[in-house]
Amino acid sequence: MLYSMERDIEKTRRRFGGFEGFGASLLLANVDNDRDWRKPGVVVLTLSPGLGHISLRIKGLEPFGNEISSIVLDAMIESAKVIQPDLACTDVNARSPEGELICYQLDRRLYGHRQFFGWMGFVPAQVDHSQLPDAHAVYAVDGLGTVIVSVPGVFDPCDDTQVERVHRVERDLASHDLLPVTDPHFKG
Repeated sequence: MLYSMERDIEKTRRRFGGFEGFGASLLLANVDNDRDWRKPGVVVLTLSPGLGHISLRIKGLEPFGNEISSIVLDAMIESAKVIQPDLACTDVNARSPEGELICYQLDRRLYGHRQFFGWMGFVPAQVDHSQLPDAHAVYAVDGLGTVIVSVPGVFDPCDDTQVERVHRVERDLASHDLLPVTDPHFKG
């Protein structure tokens, strides 16, 4: 895989003039054909080191049953140990009763000028539950920071009660300066 990424980087540099900033991405999935990409249970890990972005997407939770919350939590904790990110967050999409696709990051987030946090995530600071009383749980990660779970179970961005709880967690994170400002023209 590394050889393939290096080859792609060199090809891009030759094509666009040798700019050192070019990088490669890697996509790993548990499907190997086009027809299965829309089926429930598809898991996709995307690594874009040049952009500083890593993404784990799960399409359709049904095949994972009630264990999906602990699977995502374990993936978040282990990823934080290996990657040591500046911040990690979890976006969730769901269908409203009217059939509309609701995305927490786009449709329900609290702040337009700060990074969203969502269902669960990682902050590079030691945080205890008393600092985030509305969080469902907090997990220290090997002295690197803390994984915080906003709501128990699977977060539903169509559920106003759950969204309000996530908002309270995001307010607390912002008050401790743990939710980065993405637009410096705004404060608070």
